[in-house]
Amino acid sequence: MPDERILHHGRVIDRYGAGVGDALVYVVHGTASTPEIAVKCDASGRFRLALPPGHFKIEARSMAGAIGATDFDVGTGDERIEIIIDQ
Repeated sequence: MPDERILHHGRVIDRYGAGVGDALVYVVHGTASTPEIAVKCDASGRFRLALPPGHFKIEARSMAGAIGATDFDVGTGDERIEIIIDQ
């Protein structure tokens, strides 16, 4: 059975909605295994993450060490992931 992964786009933002550049995004736990350890955001906080269907807790850590998290259900569509870091 092939390992089906869906590419998701997301953004790490601060409490004011500004992008948090160069943050690291990683899966803390989920209902399916994930090969990627972490992905780095671009300068405006955008990232891409390929995940199989399931439920995941995803965290982001800014370069200053602030952490934000979200729970995310991966379906068959390209839902957007938003993680808020309170810096």
